[in-house]
Amino acid sequence: MPPAELSVEDRSLAEGAPRIKFACHASAGSLEEELGGELLRGFNQLTSSLADALVLLEETGAAPIAPDGLVAGNCSALVEVADKAEDDKEAKAKEILLVSKSGKSAGKRPTKEDFVAVQSFDKDAWSCRFCPAEVGAKPTSDTPMHWACLMRAAKEFGWREKPLVALHGHALAEGNGLKKAEALSLPISNEETLFSTPEDVHALMGLFKRFAYPDHTVFIRRGHGFLILAASVGAAMEELEKLRSHFEEAQRPEEPPEKKQKLS
Repeated sequence: MPPAELSVEDRSLAEGAPRIKFACHASAGSLEEELGGELLRGFNQLTSSLADALVLLEETGAAPIAPDGLVAGNCSALVEVADKAEDDKEAKAKEILLVSKSGKSAGKRPTKEDFVAVQSFDKDAWSCRFCPAEVGAKPTSDTPMHWACLMRAAKEFGWREKPLVALHGHALAEGNGLKKAEALSLPISNEETLFSTPEDVHALMGLFKRFAYPDHTVFIRRGHGFLILAASVGAAMEELEKLRSHFEEAQRPEEPPEKKQKLS
């Protein structure tokens, strides 16, 4: 039986519950057939830099190993193309959400095959339509959260800028990490919900409603982790580097009260 002190998310994984809690519908065509020229080029151009970001998440300690043995961290980027004439068949969609696939092994640098193009997400049916770079891959279980970050929030809350990249790691969300986030005055949602669920996205959107991007770029979901929103992969990685020392401090064991009293 999982320890009682585990977060709702870790407890779910320790019990063997599935990561993905929404319906996934793979498109019939290949990535090349589904995306068309411009979207495909955007997809290909971003996968290498996003792979660097995922490696950095692990290196900074922001993406630990989850109870199911896989890395607890993921990312996304918005890929957009300019409007095309209706008779231009090259572009079959105006935008897609590029996300890392579900289930990353530790210590492995991702390749293009480790990414997925999410073409749509239905928040009412709680389902997505997607096209993987490699047959069999599915989008990250946090796809609903990433869709909210890059596809919904700016429009629904009237943000003056739209973020184009999101990094998600599992730090600063509980225990010493949460105390550190509070000390840094980072926006924190108090509700602890199960990841990949409507409740999780609802709590996140409540946070976005109160704290707008780009005035805020780091957001904390209690018991789930942090989100970095940025205009580019490079900017997101810079923000992640700024948090590195705080991740390290949060991981240090807290001194017993009696020892603190002796020192004082």
